[in-house]
Amino acid sequence: MADERDPDGVSELTGGDQQIVRVAAPDLQQARRVRSRIRAGADDVAVILDVTVAVAGDFRAAQQVLGPLEDVDAATVHYAGTVDGLAGLIADIVSAQVADGVTLIPASPRQDVGSVGRDVLGRLDVREQPRAS
Repeated sequence: MADERDPDGVSELTGGDQQIVRVAAPDLQQARRVRSRIRAGADDVAVILDVTVAVAGDFRAAQQVLGPLEDVDAATVHYAGTVDGLAGLIADIVSAQVADGVTLIPASPRQDVGSVGRDVLGRLDVREQPRAS
């Protein structure tokens, strides 16, 4: 969905016409329980999980972006690592029915989640393409 208020031109990346319910949970197990409760009442709802992200070229650099754990919102799932790792996490979240998608929340004002989101979408697209065997 385009948004002229967003300098990158994108504020939301979703597919389909389902109603969206955004949730926060401290871990993936809790998120899955929340999704199950929501979907039990309405199957045409997409549950989108908040994930606080710190993405860099390697894990140590990402940890520095994330900062001390006491400064991070304890109500959200946290990820610190690479773009490839984040793409893997998101794919796992969807395939394990933890959530139908994610909202990326920057762990730091320096984190460009628009750029990270586009990179992750590219990695997820490659994962979905059939491979020759």
